[in-house]
Amino acid sequence: MNNAPDQSKASNPDEFRTMVQSAIDQFTRARLIRRVDEGRVSLNHYHAILETVFHQTYSGPYTFARAGVNCSWQHEVAKEYLIRHAEEERTHWRWVLNDLAATGFSGISPRDRPPHPSTQAFIGLQYYMAEEFPIGRLAIASVLEGIGAHLGGPYGAKMLGLLGLKPSQASFFLSHSQTDVVHIAELSEVLDSLVLTGSEWQWMTHAAKCAGQLYRDMYDHDAFI
Repeated sequence: MNNAPDQSKASNPDEFRTMVQSAIDQFTRARLIRRVDEGRVSLNHYHAILETVFHQTYSGPYTFARAGVNCSWQHEVAKEYLIRHAEEERTHWRWVLNDLAATGFSGISPRDRPPHPSTQAFIGLQYYMAEEFPIGRLAIASVLEGIGAHLGGPYGAKMLGLLGLKPSQASFFLSHSQTDVVHIAELSEVLDSLVLTGSEWQWMTHAAKCAGQLYRDMYDHDAFI
């Protein structure tokens, strides 16, 4: 990675948590989120974000599983959580397709097209961490679950109101806003079980920083200008 951490410096759990919170706070700067805040969101924008997140939603669970397989039994709690979480989220991509169909989307199915470049970059981060630093997959999850838990409910409800949608037409965002609250508590317990070196915590902080930037890019690309 171009922004690989400086191995001469150490980090700690507090710096990691600060980075996760910073990623959550900065997410509201994305173009789509600002559009929702300003009441300037359309059905086309809604379809665009569903198309954007589809491949990440499809690939994400498999990177959880891959990280779990590669994770050392030294981190038994994390290893088991990664694999269990992979199975839990394995079919959430269907929510995306259901919401597209329920809102009259008539374009090419995202299943039949490559990911948006921003999505591809985020998926790449997940696979990189799963292979090179599997515990880092928990750092990425901390950012995503944190965004969902803190912002998914309010922004999901606001978008529904602006577009006149029913909850059944926004199952992906509304369901995730509920499950992510539970996942944040689970992740906190798993992270508390980790015994990491200063260098390893720096990689956790680095993974959270990259996750925040790349995930925000998915909500900030040219479809939302």
